[in-house]
Amino acid sequence: MKGKGHLAIAGRAIPRGTSVQVFLKVGEHYTATPVNVPITVVRGARRGPTVFLTAAIHGDELNGVEVVRRVMTTTPPESLRGTLICAPVVNRPGFLAHSRYLPGHQDLNRCFPGDPEGHAAHRLAHVLFREIVVRSDRGIDLHTASHGRTNLPHVRADMSDETVRRMARAFGGEIIVDTPGMRHTLRAAATRAGVPTIIFEAGETFRFQRSMVARGVRGVQNVLAALRMIPGPRRPPRFQVVIKSSVWVRAPRGGIVDVLVRPGEIVYPGDPIAAITNPFGREVSSVRAPLTGLVLGINTVPMAQPGDAVCHLARLSRTLPTLERFAVADSHGRRVLVAEGA
Repeated sequence: MKGKGHLAIAGRAIPRGTSVQVFLKVGEHYTATPVNVPITVVRGARRGPTVFLTAAIHGDELNGVEVVRRVMTTTPPESLRGTLICAPVVNRPGFLAHSRYLPGHQDLNRCFPGDPEGHAAHRLAHVLFREIVVRSDRGIDLHTASHGRTNLPHVRADMSDETVRRMARAFGGEIIVDTPGMRHTLRAAATRAGVPTIIFEAGETFRFQRSMVARGVRGVQNVLAALRMIPGPRRPPRFQVVIKSSVWVRAPRGGIVDVLVRPGEIVYPGDPIAAITNPFGREVSSVRAPLTGLVLGINTVPMAQPGDAVCHLARLSRTLPTLERFAVADSHGRRVLVAEGA
């Protein structure tokens, strides 16, 4: 267990029973001044696992920032077993620029575990991986949908890994999407390096959404309780299903898209997903569901070109009866999952 013995982040020793903020140097500006990422380490008075919490790897994804902030500021070291390494804003340059990316349009979450001799994003990823990930036993990375989309709250996890599977289930979300993740994402690289990691996806960019934040905080606390790092019982979900595959429904032509479904809705083959209109004429095209599925996310930008994503659908088969049992009919008679506490 990596929480034993001496712990230092960026060369600074972290004593037991303390909460310490460290400024981790990850690069330099054009002015030769340092680019720092603030890290808060909450080290419990008692030994236990070390868990990293990261958010805003994409600088415009804000819900996770508040999740990490709440967990790190409400977890006193004296009641914690083990250590929390908390990075609420990993991509500080992108965060400051209101951008998903690092300068140069580089996606930090495609660069792990990094390279100390590589380009700027690889070097930043290398420092983060060395100082945060490899010092941890587990990890939780927090995300939202990308710009112009919104996601149903769900966990993404490689369920073939037993430890990851236990974490994903302990988080307590109703929907788990079973996927190993792209090779150079933080989650995939960390798990491959022996630090089992899951992702929580919820909501959309450039917003603090209270219900999404509350679910994230509750899920992180559930995992910490399962690891016996904090006291208290876990809060189980009403139900829990594992999604094995999903598809993107795409626009067949360009125009103005009126999306007719919402995250959490159950659709059946032939159900209308969206209508695409020609802004200069009467022509209207219908986009219909190709299968029985759960809407995981939708596009929120109404302008589309052929091939643009309209809706992300999880394939449903054996899990369908469970979801139908907990879905409620909206004013249009559509079956929609309403998350507990929404």
